[in-house]
Amino acid sequence: MVDHDKTILYKLRLLTTYHDLLRTRVPFVTKRYIERFKVSQSAAAQRLQGKEKLNVAFLLTTLGMWKVDYLFKAMLESPKFHPYVVLLPYSQYKGFSKAEIDKTLKRTENFIRERGYEYVIPYDKESGRWQDVKKLLNPDIVFFASPYKDHLPQYYVYHFHDVLTCYVPYGFYAVKPYKNNFDLLFHNLVGMHLLETEWHREMGIKIARNGGYNLFCTGYPGTEVFLRKDYVAIDNWKPQPVKKKRIIWAPHHPVDNPQSAATFLKYCDTMLEMAEKYRDSIQIAFKPHQLMKFKLASVWGQERTDDYYARWANLENGQLEESSYVDLFLTSDAMMHDCGSFTIEYLFTQKPVMYLVDSDKIDNRFNALGMQAFHCHYHGENTNQIERFIVDTVIGGNDPKKIDREDFYNKWLAPKDGLMPSQKIIKTIEDFIERGSY
Repeated sequence: MVDHDKTILYKLRLLTTYHDLLRTRVPFVTKRYIERFKVSQSAAAQRLQGKEKLNVAFLLTTLGMWKVDYLFKAMLESPKFHPYVVLLPYSQYKGFSKAEIDKTLKRTENFIRERGYEYVIPYDKESGRWQDVKKLLNPDIVFFASPYKDHLPQYYVYHFHDVLTCYVPYGFYAVKPYKNNFDLLFHNLVGMHLLETEWHREMGIKIARNGGYNLFCTGYPGTEVFLRKDYVAIDNWKPQPVKKKRIIWAPHHPVDNPQSAATFLKYCDTMLEMAEKYRDSIQIAFKPHQLMKFKLASVWGQERTDDYYARWANLENGQLEESSYVDLFLTSDAMMHDCGSFTIEYLFTQKPVMYLVDSDKIDNRFNALGMQAFHCHYHGENTNQIERFIVDTVIGGNDPKKIDREDFYNKWLAPKDGLMPSQKIIKTIEDFIERGSY
């Protein structure tokens, strides 16, 4: 099995493509670069003072990283902002299938088009090149969907030192290592890192090399939909002859890394067996991470991977879900998963949830807040525990963890000041532009 992110070839590609040899490897150079970026971000904010309308580019590679829907809508409704989406191809340096990269981009395009949002694909067919967004669109503000070098260098934070840059995490931070959440070079450079809770901001201040000057607690727009009482979820579950309990199975993607806590390979057959055994009582939605198919193909091969996905798509009481998960969450009865962000995000629904555990790798997985959320889950360490959860809790309604989930929601997730995250983010951006400095 190949973990592309850790191969020497991949690391060398990043170092050369992003010109990172000094910037990321020499502490003195890194420190100076962070200091210079801080000054340039303040200058970028100052240049926006008094401007009537701000052009805001939301960079996006995969639809699973689109966590700013309500923020985008709020900007559309404001006379001060002109938001649009810039669609980009997922990583071209990890050896993934070009066909899958193209399919992923097409799914993301369809997702944004269906919402009626303005979008741009900055690809020049004549030259066969991906164009520079700054030259093509001249944005005033850029929102990143990921802190990683998972697209071309002209779309990474380095290139936007003179544009106000913002980052909303693509998942609710629940896992370690802290460095990956708060202290990548990206986190130290981006102008405004917009965080979920005050706990996250305080932790970031302790961890980040820049002291956390660019951290702002706004709440998480990715889960705002769960807080809004006016949202009506779309029911995309397959019709059944009788009403059945609906279970989401959402496995995480690092199946090509033997050291990860991913449990897909351990339970991929079990979940099909459970769907068959309890076909009269349950239906299961297979909701793999967006990157699962890329990673799984490197382990199983493309044909076996495609066949497995097709089995779920064609199952009478099962289905394959590769689109947004919000409606799926809201119309489900329970979930089983091994995903860090979902450990907190599904608790917004306050429905029963099981964390699928590879027991010898779970102890040091979560941060302090994530561990609290983990203890609100039932834990599945083997097939017997998975089956018991399905039979006793989902079908039978025996749910002793319900009180724990309610307490966690009230303490950490319920809004405390009446403002939705999208409103707080817009106000935070406007305040920063007005100040013009940190």
